Amino acid sequence: MSLFAVVLFLFTSPTAVEAHAYLQSSNPADQSELAKSPDKVVLTFTEMIQNEYPSIIVRDSEGKRVEDGKAYINKENDHVVEVGLASSLPADIYSAEWRVVSADGHPVSGVISFKIGNVDKNFTASAVGKSDSSSWPSTLVKVILYIGFSVVAGVLLFYIALYRGKVDEKLRRRTVQALTVGIGLLLIGFLLFLPVQVQIYTGGNGLDFDAMKQLIQTSTIGHLWLIQLGSLLLLIVSFVVIIRKQWMERVWIWLVSLCFFLVILFAKAMQGHAAGSPDKTIAIPMDFLHLLSASAWVGGILVLFFLLAKQKLAKETWNRFSPYAAGFVAVIIVSGLLMSVMNIGSMTKLFTTEYGKVILLKVALFLVMGALGLVHYLYMRQTGRQLSAKTIIAEFGIGIAILGVAAFLTNVQTPPPAPPEAFSEKVAVKSGYVTLKIAPAIVGENTFMVVFTDEDGQVRSDFQQVRLTAVPNGGKKESEFQAVKDKQDVYVATGLYLNATGRWEIKIHALGNDFSEIDTSFTIKIKQ
Repeated sequence: MSLFAVVLFLFTSPTAVEAHAYLQSSNPADQSELAKSPDKVVLTFTEMIQNEYPSIIVRDSEGKRVEDGKAYINKENDHVVEVGLASSLPADIYSAEWRVVSADGHPVSGVISFKIGNVDKNFTASAVGKSDSSSWPSTLVKVILYIGFSVVAGVLLFYIALYRGKVDEKLRRRTVQALTVGIGLLLIGFLLFLPVQVQIYTGGNGLDFDAMKQLIQTSTIGHLWLIQLGSLLLLIVSFVVIIRKQWMERVWIWLVSLCFFLVILFAKAMQGHAAGSPDKTIAIPMDFLHLLSASAWVGGILVLFFLLAKQKLAKETWNRFSPYAAGFVAVIIVSGLLMSVMNIGSMTKLFTTEYGKVILLKVALFLVMGALGLVHYLYMRQTGRQLSAKTIIAEFGIGIAILGVAAFLTNVQTPPPAPPEAFSEKVAVKSGYVTLKIAPAIVGENTFMVVFTDEDGQVRSDFQQVRLTAVPNGGKKESEFQAVKDKQDVYVATGLYLNATGRWEIKIHALGNDFSEIDTSFTIKIKQ
């Protein structure tokens, strides 16, 4: 059962389901034809865009750049990237090449195009979003960090909650060896992390020290890296004091080390996809608890095997570990399955996308290790003997392979989100009914359609004015616009921009030809 849970952690780890951003909409729309020059290019993505090196380069048909200034994140909505355009662009065909870094730290790029005026030129093929980074450096860093987290967490769990015996010289020496490996891996991982991020964000040389300096000074991920590195140095100092003072049997001093370790893990949780969630107050703690539980669970097994090999207190300590393991597994299952379901979307995508196929590979490894774990469990129960070192190495070898696949999966682009559902709702008023339709009901451009009917269901068109007011949640600035009647007696407002996720109140005020008034409102929740 213990080995089954190890694999379950690796299979359901939310670090393996971090999504990449997709371009949701653009203004101008891709391959659109405009009568006059727009003021700017606006791109809206399916998740938060990090404020490090967003880029939109706009060129005319001859390759001349026409953007005005640098691209920037919209202050009111971190899903939106904008760049100004030179005034009064002439009739021509234009391309906007964009490159951004999504909430999970992955760069995504693409190209859209649009025409201004009457131009006899064909659009070129557009690329509306692809990941353009090499995955193996990032995967390697994650594997190093995950193993380091597990070893350190296992040692802390061992001395805080599991071991109740005397620390002899042999146990002390093995503890030093385990901490040396764990801390060494964390140091290597954090030192490699910065150049890898520079390469990802800039698309250039990872050893660009000026870019590293800028990343540390100006970016959130750079600030978090400094916090992690500082906490790691304090963690090292605390371990040195514990070992040199021979305080390894004092639980309270290990709790000090635990505090530094928790800061490192929480900062790690703030660097991933959870930081781009619409509800960060839930997503980040969930990611932190998952990472902590997984590290303590896997690390506990590794450390117990290493520190108590052929020791008299081994059985008693393993029994003490069981209830902790059950708690860790409960947290791992709940958080991991929740985030996995959110990102995979449908069972069909499990077989038709690269992301789904990598998950299937993890499932296959999971089944092999699960079968091996069952054989080992039955062997120990029937014979009462411990497993050989070779058998344990083989079992954990498969576990490390699954860990590698999990780390690789963080760099595989997730399936695109399902198309948004248009909003449609009908409410009763004194003179009949009002129906509001909003399509596609996303962050970005939307079309608002209002239909008025009397009590007999007949469509009304006797209004001299229909005014809509969009009020975002949180007291932010509202927008007001007029709707125009079309040939089907539907009052329509097109190209209207909703600039944030969350709840919106749409107020409708209609003034009839006889100066009678209709006032009503609708509530809509914009998810992306």
